[in-house]
Amino acid sequence: MSLFYDFNKIDNLIIQKEIEIMVQHIIRELIVEFGKCETEAKELVKKSGVVKSLMEDSMGFHESPYHWALSILTDANDVEALEKYLSH
Repeated sequence: MSLFYDFNKIDNLIIQKEIEIMVQHIIRELIVEFGKCETEAKELVKKSGVVKSLMEDSMGFHESPYHWALSILTDANDVEALEKYLSH
């Protein structure tokens, strides 16, 4: 057994886990704050490219899940959900 670890693999696993957590928080925001059902929220996140964006630029982790949800809804041109946001 080698005493050396492949730190790139470890870092990748950590980043993947953090992306998974962020995606779950974004989905939760879409459901709780914008009234999306779970299936629709997951589909919006999938189509949005959030995962790719977070993989390419870790600065995306500095954005709140709420702001990610707003961005996703804006890109999807979901006027109904955005009106709900504006009426708060």
